[in-house]
Amino acid sequence: MKSREPLLSVIVPTRNERENIAPMLAALRVALDGVASEIIIVDDSDDDTPAIVARTAELEADSLHILLMHRAAGAERAGGLATAVSLGMRSARARYVAVMDADLQHPPERLRALFDEAVATDADVVMATRYRGGGKSIGLDGISRHFISLSMKYLAKLVFPDQLMRVSDPLGGFFLVRRSLIEGVALRPIGYKISLELLIRCHWAHLVEVPYEFQPRAGGRSKSDIKQGMMVLRHMGRLVREVPAAARFWKFCFVGTTGIILNLVLYHLLVNGLHAQLWGAWLAATEASILSNFVFNSLLTWSDVAAQSKRDWVARLATYHAAVSPNILLNLIVFTVLAHRFGDMLIVDQAIGVLAATVLSYWLARRMVFVPRHHWQTPFPVPADTADTAKPVGDYTNPPTDPEDGEVTLPTEVLGTQA
Repeated sequence: MKSREPLLSVIVPTRNERENIAPMLAALRVALDGVASEIIIVDDSDDDTPAIVARTAELEADSLHILLMHRAAGAERAGGLATAVSLGMRSARARYVAVMDADLQHPPERLRALFDEAVATDADVVMATRYRGGGKSIGLDGISRHFISLSMKYLAKLVFPDQLMRVSDPLGGFFLVRRSLIEGVALRPIGYKISLELLIRCHWAHLVEVPYEFQPRAGGRSKSDIKQGMMVLRHMGRLVREVPAAARFWKFCFVGTTGIILNLVLYHLLVNGLHAQLWGAWLAATEASILSNFVFNSLLTWSDVAAQSKRDWVARLATYHAAVSPNILLNLIVFTVLAHRFGDMLIVDQAIGVLAATVLSYWLARRMVFVPRHHWQTPFPVPADTADTAKPVGDYTNPPTDPEDGEVTLPTEVLGTQA
């Protein structure tokens, strides 16, 4: 196995998992039989876990290629589990990179199912899911952990609807990605939800889900706590700020809110201050809000697909007017009906007319005007049925990381031809 270039790199972050190392590696040996692979263990333990890994690596040398990276206590462990995974990815050499826990809550036998689906479907990402097609979350002990897990899951889907709305388990720690997907990407995770970091920062197009049963811990203690939950919230905030495509719908709503305020203020001034004609005031206020929304959506909501020249700006502005025409018509119909029936509440009529077109506006703007360079493809479920960058056990020097944020930039070279 050592003579072959690996097809699969398995990243296993560990912290005080001495009881689980031997059974986990034994299960991986069986699961990955016939697959050229490497097991990269990134260890933050304070017990004898590294020694057990080294001893097991010697015993399994004929069937498993095991690499160990032990991070000393202190600055090297900044960022926790997420940066441990990032460091493992730095040294991965295979076409596909998988991530799983060492505590056997992620069944090693299902890792083979993830790999087989990646090869069979040419997927960019294969997510193991507890929430679809036979998956179970029995390993979440207690009502509080179930509640926190589900709350964080739905919050992530709400904040990032474009990328995660159809992903059933976006915060799971058991997944596989095509290595080319993460090459050259600056990862800045906070806490332990590395899957969230990858799904939002990386431009994937094809995601497959494979159900699995999240098992009770075989040994050791869970690392999940309230502090980790707060880190997830900080992580989401960072992604919203730094990734243009993140929370795009909510950025659009924010811009739309500023446009509504401008529309209503200008309409009020024209009608009540300057005594302008009703329909003239409506038209002027509507056009002003359209122009305002176009500019701020270009600079904020779709900053990653902004126009590159004056001609692009003009063409896109014309397309934007065409795209919002149905919304203007809807606004006008609602405004006319309400103004006819409730003529003494014109400002309210105008506000309701504008709000009625918000969702349609976003869909048309996304599909017609600000077409992203990379599309997020709807995932579909699967039924339940280089050598110099990685060094052997005991001979690894940790690459530097940002002690505060744990930023890791993955190598940019492409290894082999993508399937």
